Amino acid sequence: MNSKPYRMPLLLTFVLIGFFIWLAENLGTFFGVWQYPNQIGTWATVHVGKWGAWSLLVIMTFTITLFLKDIKKRVHIAQ
Repeated sequence: MNSKPYRMPLLLTFVLIGFFIWLAENLGTFFGVWQYPNQIGTWATVHVGKWGAWSLLVIMTFTITLFLKDIKKRVHIAQ
């Protein structure tokens, strides 16, 4: 069995996560879970710009989480 670890650039990871969230958003609107104003008459894909927005949200979430974990290591709260 091959136990060699595989590597992927972190930025590509964020873009792929954003893509799959965008894809799930398209599936949700297609099946009528929710609708955007431009989809009321007929279904249309969610704008590709949302893919970038989701990717940036993932990047910000990871950044804030890592920053807060670092703060948690440095700050000691007496109990």
